[in-house]
Amino acid sequence: MSVPATAVATALEVALLPTLPFQAGISMQVYAADLEAALDGVPGIRARLRMPPFGAGPRPSWSRRWIQYVGYPAWAAAQQADLYHVVDHGNAQLLWRLPRNRTAVTCHDLYPVALARGHLTVPGAPSRLRMLPTALRLLALRRAGAVLTVSHHTASECVRYLGIPASRVRVVHESVSRHFWALRDVGRARKTRSALGIGAEDLVLLHVGSDDPRKNVAAVCEVAARLRALTGRPVHFVKVGAPFGARTQAALGRLGLGADVVRHVGRVDDATLLRLYHAASVLVYPSFHEGFCRPVVEAMAAGLPVVASTAGAIPEVVGRAAPLFAPDDVAGMAACIADLAERPGHRLELEEREREESRRFTRETHGRSVARAYRELAAA
Repeated sequence: MSVPATAVATALEVALLPTLPFQAGISMQVYAADLEAALDGVPGIRARLRMPPFGAGPRPSWSRRWIQYVGYPAWAAAQQADLYHVVDHGNAQLLWRLPRNRTAVTCHDLYPVALARGHLTVPGAPSRLRMLPTALRLLALRRAGAVLTVSHHTASECVRYLGIPASRVRVVHESVSRHFWALRDVGRARKTRSALGIGAEDLVLLHVGSDDPRKNVAAVCEVAARLRALTGRPVHFVKVGAPFGARTQAALGRLGLGADVVRHVGRVDDATLLRLYHAASVLVYPSFHEGFCRPVVEAMAAGLPVVASTAGAIPEVVGRAAPLFAPDDVAGMAACIADLAERPGHRLELEEREREESRRFTRETHGRSVARAYRELAAA
């Protein structure tokens, strides 16, 4: 969408400062790209990603640390803009070099702080002591003129854990591309299953994301095993994203889930991800903590039933559309999925409710909300 010349002349120039490729997973890169797209064409705002010239390519650990804590902050401070937006709280160190009254930061979650303070216990997670340096670094979020949080849950964490005044916190939910609202093509879904060696009537559990302990992927393995015994039907577990870690591999071995059940497809583009959403039976997301949970919203938009946990921001995101369980309630999740498989009418009702709920998270709404926060910051 083009911006009128009169708007360009008076537009706020916003420097979007992204996560560097070596710093974090794909989710933060997706968020930065979606943010830029959401702001494109918003009247009075000209926001562009500013990527440092030293951000790409593999680097030794000492070089990454120098870039993260010295090179990137110095480079960011030299950028000319009306406002600065640090799009990932993981780069909180940039806030020490940027003008606090003209800088916004997006806080996606405070999981490290919750662990360090002992407010959250996650099996297999790093110790409180190990998370302490990260928690201390995130105190720099207090310096931001505006803290944009992707959920009310994260907003409350910012106030409770970091003491950030509520007056400086703005809730701006993430968005998903309209690409994910495409209707399911049954023929294509069958072809996707066939390419994975999965039968048309088999149950397919999908998980999208990392294998960080907080994602509780081992519970998905347990749900798959329980479903096999409960239904007597072939069950498959398709994992999109990072490879299985030691904890999940141990669960797979203990439960006897081998290559005949598990498919790890790695990172995929949006077109492939949509085909997987359409081919699966259910997205299973039993996390212990989430600041927003984009895969849940994407699956809802794509018409894939979601069975998830009651943790973090997930209840806020799904509203009353999806069934939620405690992260360790494997029996409850398995029974729910079995019921969906046996009652197609109920499954269809769930799909329709979730698709409707997901329409709260459009790029247009996201762009307008972020732009409003920018204007408030500029006027302060």
